[in-house]
Amino acid sequence: MKTQVGAGVDFAVLANKVGVFVPSVESGQRVEQGTVLGSVEDRQLVSPVGATVVSVIAARTTVPANYPVVTLRFDGFGLTGDLSNLVATVGNAPFAGKFQVTDGVGPTDCSGVVPLASDASSGAEGQSSTISVSDSYACLIPTDSLVRAGQSAILVVTAQARNDVASLPVTAVAGRLQKGQVRRPDGTVVDVGLGATDGAHIEITSGLKAGDAVSATPPDLDPQSK
Repeated sequence: MKTQVGAGVDFAVLANKVGVFVPSVESGQRVEQGTVLGSVEDRQLVSPVGATVVSVIAARTTVPANYPVVTLRFDGFGLTGDLSNLVATVGNAPFAGKFQVTDGVGPTDCSGVVPLASDASSGAEGQSSTISVSDSYACLIPTDSLVRAGQSAILVVTAQARNDVASLPVTAVAGRLQKGQVRRPDGTVVDVGLGATDGAHIEITSGLKAGDAVSATPPDLDPQSK
């Protein structure tokens, strides 16, 4: 996608599972790449780059997966783009990116591809009650890359590849996100869990096992039914 170099990026760190969030940092704190920002149950959340903590949601908040829990400010350059179509396809899987500045540096790896954060609403004791994110993501440009604000660039973002997953053609599945249904050859409808998709096939996370047969016709709702 075509984009422009911008200065300063506020981005959100998302919970990586359902559970209770326990922060390890506070607003105004400076963190380095790899600093532990907090945890959700047994999963640690780390900073992808050196940054300043802008806001943190209240400690011991029970959050769903992909919920924004920390806002960080990257005092460097970044490239932004709308990834709503990619997110709808693969969810908030880890993203990687490369960029090339017109008549400048690149192709170069992004230091991180992160969801942009908007203003957070204030809570008690300097903590944030909510953090808002959008469908726009930012490629964080390495600090040793020679760029300037306003330069034109090309940004390419990809989702992390996954191997050895059970999948079906999307045409055989009713549904595209989280949960869906398939039909067995005998007509039985089976609820299935859905994961990532490449547009042609979709991951089956539960409900079926390798070798199970399904009908090529999914149990979609009939738009003519009343």
